Amino acid sequence: MLKTLIITVISTLCFFSIRADTTRPIDLGTIDKYDSILDKISYYTGNENDLSLREVLNKTFSNTGENFPDRNKLPYRCFLKLSVTNSGNNDTFWLYMGKAQEYTMYEYDSSTKETKVLDNHTFSFSYVAFNQLPFTPFIVRPGETKTFYIQAKIRFYNRQLVDPIIIIPKEITTFSFDYFLKPNVTYLLVSFLLLGIILSLFLSFVEIYYLTFNKDYLFYTLALLSYLLYFFLRIIDNFIYGRAYWFLYDFSVQLLQIGGSIFILLFVISFLQIRETIPKYYRLFRIIVLMETIFLAINIPLTYANETHRLGIIIFNVLRVFIFPYYILLIAIVTKHIRTRETRYIVWGSLISILLFFVALYQDGIGTYKNDYIDHRKIALLAFTSGILIQMRFFMRAIFFRTTTENDMHIRELERLHIDRERTELEKQKAVILTKERERNRIAKEIHDDLGSGLTSIRLLSEIAKVKGGQGQKKELERISETSNRLIDKMNEIIWSMNSRNDTLPNLIAYLRQVIVAYFEPLPMQLRIVIPDNIIEIHVTGKTRRNILLAVKEALHNIAKHSRATEVDIVFRIDESLFISITDNGIGFDPATIPCHKNGLQNIRERLSGIGGACTILNNGGTSVILNIPL
Repeated sequence: MLKTLIITVISTLCFFSIRADTTRPIDLGTIDKYDSILDKISYYTGNENDLSLREVLNKTFSNTGENFPDRNKLPYRCFLKLSVTNSGNNDTFWLYMGKAQEYTMYEYDSSTKETKVLDNHTFSFSYVAFNQLPFTPFIVRPGETKTFYIQAKIRFYNRQLVDPIIIIPKEITTFSFDYFLKPNVTYLLVSFLLLGIILSLFLSFVEIYYLTFNKDYLFYTLALLSYLLYFFLRIIDNFIYGRAYWFLYDFSVQLLQIGGSIFILLFVISFLQIRETIPKYYRLFRIIVLMETIFLAINIPLTYANETHRLGIIIFNVLRVFIFPYYILLIAIVTKHIRTRETRYIVWGSLISILLFFVALYQDGIGTYKNDYIDHRKIALLAFTSGILIQMRFFMRAIFFRTTTENDMHIRELERLHIDRERTELEKQKAVILTKERERNRIAKEIHDDLGSGLTSIRLLSEIAKVKGGQGQKKELERISETSNRLIDKMNEIIWSMNSRNDTLPNLIAYLRQVIVAYFEPLPMQLRIVIPDNIIEIHVTGKTRRNILLAVKEALHNIAKHSRATEVDIVFRIDESLFISITDNGIGFDPATIPCHKNGLQNIRERLSGIGGACTILNNGGTSVILNIPL
């Protein structure tokens, strides 16, 4: 029993002695370009803020492991012990401690037991990393063995960034490429592509908002801006090494993530008109917006209230876990009560975003995947970025669908108003035309009834007077009778042209035939008239009918008075125009020899030009007068 106890105690002591500090000196001669030494150094952690290096020299140092540095003891002073030997030819080396590290490096002289502070503020610009790389140079000549101590201030924002690396100075470019660029090349390429799409969306909606000042577009644009800044900062995380930037890391993460979420909620509330469409659930949306706003106002100061940041980060993670089931509830409410196409776009975009966010949480918290070009943390960021981008694209589709629908409705409304306006205008014009036609018919009726009856009475009385009167009065009475007859004919022509019932092409041709036959009946000429069998119903205005009638009568008068013809052929032809050809076999004439005071032909041309027509006169064994009137 005693023997067993002794063996157990000895074994335990041996274990702890081995665990305490079993690191062997690092052979710098074996380093080709650079080498990570995190698992090759030992450390001592002290909670005493005033602990000096001299007091630490006699302390027991432990090997670094998976739990280094211990987040439960933050903040603390950490002393790292670096023992090296040099079997190579290089004598100058650089120590890179990692991003946002605050430390002092000492060289220990074992012979004098003294320490010397090295130059801890040296920088070398790397074109690959796009920044100044901080490092500490130290010298170990070939064959020497030295010990260095590093006094580091481990804080919450830089604890995960501790990664001491020894670099051969001439290999700084190779180190920068392998350490900063190569592991992130896939992430950077995809991120720049996704960020470019988000940037284009943002710029487009900035312009749209400037043109419309629509608050829906304002909330959407602010959400895009929040996530655009967030993902841009996550890209430059790879190339920023200053402590101030990493100190504000939690501030930027919380402000931009929760801020973007608030603006998305405000966009959904405004775009879907939650307050008007589902007023009894509007309070649920307001609660989550107020909760996130209050969280930002309280938790960001709480995060920086102590150097560990632990309480603020815990609350932030709890909120993220709680908020997404709440979002699922809101999505279910919207899906059930607002069944529109734009709502489906909003719902699908939100669901895909939530799904990819949980993928990002899994990869960031539990995932372990890593290769030379990407690791699980970068996969988490890409999943989160893709989710937000897909959500914004679905939201954009909802916006464009509603805009297109509203524009179509607006266009249809304008078309309806235009049709109504045209209908009203047409009705007004129809009313004016009907009024004019009624007035023309009234005037024609009054002329026919009053003036016609008076002229007829004059003609009858003159005929009676000729019978009863003497030879001297007979000549004058005949002149009165002839004048009355001419006035009656002219009055009948005026009445015919004013009567709207005659405003058709068949009525026009029938009346012209009647006039032509009556004109040539007492004359010793053979008349032939050709009229088409089928005459289409085309509207012909009273002005056009009267000008055609007068032009035809002028041509008939010229034949009767000057042609000495024995035959007259009149042909009516209808195409796109009305053609009236009046041909005689008389002596003909030269239009150029007609005296200027003989204006019959000129009257024909003027009458036809007034209604858009034309007159052609041909002399070939007689005279042909061709009237062309467009229909």
